[in-house]
Amino acid sequence: MRQSKTLLLLIFGVMLLTVGITLLAFGDTAPVHAQDDGEGDYIGVRECASCHRTMVREHAETAHGLALQDVERDKDPILADFDQGEDLRTVTFPGDDEARAFDDDDIVYVIGTGKRVQAYLAEVDRREYMVLPAQWNVEEGVWEPLALAESWPDPAYDWAQNCAYCHVTNLDTERGRWDDDGVQCEACHGPGSEHAELAGDISGDSSDEELAAVRAAINPATDPQICGQCHGRGTDAENHPYPAGYVPGEDLSEVYTLSTPDDLAHWYPTGHARSAYMQYNEWLTTGHATSLSALLDYAAGAEGVAQVDDSCLTCHSSDYNYTESLIAAVAAGNRTGAAPDALTLETAHYPVGCTTCHDPHSQGELPDEVVQEAYPLCTNCHSTENFTGEGVHHPVKEMFEGIQVLPQVSSRPSDHFLNANGPDCQTCHLPEVPVDDFGSRVSHAFSPITPQAAMDVEGLTDSCSACHEEAVTPELLQKLIDDVQTDTRERIDMARAAVNAGTPTWVIDALDFVEGDGSLGIHNYAYADALLDAIFTELELFPASGQ
Repeated sequence: MRQSKTLLLLIFGVMLLTVGITLLAFGDTAPVHAQDDGEGDYIGVRECASCHRTMVREHAETAHGLALQDVERDKDPILADFDQGEDLRTVTFPGDDEARAFDDDDIVYVIGTGKRVQAYLAEVDRREYMVLPAQWNVEEGVWEPLALAESWPDPAYDWAQNCAYCHVTNLDTERGRWDDDGVQCEACHGPGSEHAELAGDISGDSSDEELAAVRAAINPATDPQICGQCHGRGTDAENHPYPAGYVPGEDLSEVYTLSTPDDLAHWYPTGHARSAYMQYNEWLTTGHATSLSALLDYAAGAEGVAQVDDSCLTCHSSDYNYTESLIAAVAAGNRTGAAPDALTLETAHYPVGCTTCHDPHSQGELPDEVVQEAYPLCTNCHSTENFTGEGVHHPVKEMFEGIQVLPQVSSRPSDHFLNANGPDCQTCHLPEVPVDDFGSRVSHAFSPITPQAAMDVEGLTDSCSACHEEAVTPELLQKLIDDVQTDTRERIDMARAAVNAGTPTWVIDALDFVEGDGSLGIHNYAYADALLDAIFTELELFPASGQ
């Protein structure tokens, strides 16, 4: 068995990052704590800019700030070429007798930044808008249909009832009016009237207590639910595809019913979402969403009491790290007032969430406001190097890079790690999936798409074939994965059964290392195999010669 598997590895190379894709039940995610900051009124981004001028100006150029652009006010936001696509642009406007191709004069608003596609709004009545039925594919440089219904106009294209909430700030669904174009400050931080009023009451030499009160009057927006109001697909009580009336700090689940993985209209059978703006839906199925609750549950158990402390929150809580950044800013002289208290196991609210990886204020060189390159970002936590407890804890980096952890087995980096253009965590765990009418998007299910799971799913490419399809069939790739993981699991179980009171400590550590990596050999089979060989030799589990 091991010889045949080694031959497969020599032919095909080590397959990376195929931890099983068994999903957590959607409803098993512990509820995220909400921080209700009280009642308040929306004051608009101009009022925010009176104190936060630089931040507002920079935010205006982000994807959130550009979610809706006024054609008359903004700087030539239309990217489309109107010398083509006349057939797709032909519509009959309300009140007209004949159909014609819409042009740039008909467009009053641009929807989105145009990173991949741009859609457009036309005013069909006074301050009543409809999405036009053709969009400009920026990447391909062509027009394509935006088919929300069989004909246009149709209620499916109604801007206020179907789309506006996630492109504006403080939408009034009944009147079809809003305060600010784009996703501005209060869309995420909540109504700012109390915050602004308190700020206006204090002088330049304000006390630490006054500053603390001003800051406490606005939501810090570290709650994943805030992102989920738009990056989550579902319906509210009025059947809007967004949570009308939701205010940051509230419990999103009370006003919004999310699409779950059993809804195959919006999900692939692999557990990856097939529709746009479903990052929050996917995140809820992952271990990231339960990272804090799982830690607290473990701490409450008999085994965890002595092993869990506040330092564990570094990799289990997003608001813990946010608070630590504020403390560091005060220490460096970059933030006025007293530093906030460090969060503890009792006071941390949120698990590994959106702001762990994304900065919605960012205009950096990395795409989608990611705060760091994927590999160092993931291995900040998926590694033992920052773990302060005893034993081995999520040694993914060490396994993938083949870092020597025992004197009995030398370093053996994986082939993928040694390849300068090889895959990293994002390649397999954040695969791009096709999305209707929006090209593709990065999945946030954090699960590789296995060859077996993708075989009968039209348009979906598994995480391995994306690189190896010219050399290996999906069937052989899946056989390799199954053989590696089955053999690794069986050998771990055999070794565990053979451990006794006299077994050297290094054997237990090596078993914890291979098992704690989580991939059952896929991240680096050669290294996992070598470690298990050393364990089997020590435990005398290899069959005698000739048997």
